[in-house]
Amino acid sequence: MCRTKVVWVVLSCICLAASLAAGGSKATSPNPADGTIGVISPLFQWTKGSGAALHNVYLGKTPELTEADLVGPSYPTTVYYYSAGALDPGTVYYWRVDEVQQDGVTIVTGDVWSFMTQSLTAYYPSPSDGAADVGLAPTLTWMAGAQAVSQHLYFSDSLDAVTQGTADADKGTLDVDTTSFDAGELEDVTTYYWRVDETVLGGAVRTGPVWSFTTILPVDDFESYTDDMDAGAAIWQAWIDGYADQSSGSIVGYIDAPFAEQSFIHGGTQSMPFEYNNVDTPYYSEAVRTWDDAMDWTVNGVNTLTLYFRGRSSNSVERLYLIVEDDRGNDGVAVCPDSNQVAVPAWTRWEIPLSTFSDAGV
Repeated sequence: MCRTKVVWVVLSCICLAASLAAGGSKATSPNPADGTIGVISPLFQWTKGSGAALHNVYLGKTPELTEADLVGPSYPTTVYYYSAGALDPGTVYYWRVDEVQQDGVTIVTGDVWSFMTQSLTAYYPSPSDGAADVGLAPTLTWMAGAQAVSQHLYFSDSLDAVTQGTADADKGTLDVDTTSFDAGELEDVTTYYWRVDETVLGGAVRTGPVWSFTTILPVDDFESYTDDMDAGAAIWQAWIDGYADQSSGSIVGYIDAPFAEQSFIHGGTQSMPFEYNNVDTPYYSEAVRTWDDAMDWTVNGVNTLTLYFRGRSSNSVERLYLIVEDDRGNDGVAVCPDSNQVAVPAWTRWEIPLSTFSDAGV
């Protein structure tokens, strides 16, 4: 069995240029870099913009920096040491450098950058604390706190067990460089708790905060598909497109193996490529996935269907919709509220209340 198709792809250079304020440009190349985690020193550096004579340095705990956050007015160099006091541990800070031009009047407002300082305890957990869409085989990661020499991990679906550090939740001692843990195969729609205690220089133990996350009820994570067509395991053998019978303008998967997308992924190792062509009859594109057994999507209080999709900037803007049909033939339709997202080359999270379908009789 094979699939053949000739595809012409034309790429054109797309250039983006930042507009410059008259007489000068913004400060660039921040140090600490934007988004840095674990900053210790309150030393800030940057590359000055063209025409800058002095620099106004702002620092605060919200991205809406105001004059109250001006810590370095009319600063003469591109190196600033925050001497007003130590930065709070485990805190996200925002900073900005406005460039004062040679005339002393014109000011070029800079971009807002951020960083997180190192905490005294384990911090920056992944999955993030309170996450409600975690897969069934997550790897837990975190950042070690200041002066930690060893760590102790507790993990369980019992809050009391983690809080009390019981033997059932005890996952053992880890060295300070080991900041990840394979949680194994977890249960659907279950809340798990975990914490990392740290022994620091001098032998004292710092108890870490208790974090939590809740797993999903997976519908299709696209991880099970392979390139084995003889076994019926290709992605386009499960998601039936319009390629074979021209029933619609859709093509699922790639023409040649690997059939699934393995570079642009949201999680795991694969995603499903879906090509649409609504120019020709029948002027729509659909792919259909049918399960042998009906599934109950309402177990344990589940009330939302979540879909992640990613577009391309070259895509034509079309309406993205999803249809759910039950085992009696009733169906309900959900329409993505923003059709422009199919042309955005970044992952979009689309949350659909299950009431959208149940109200339609599903």
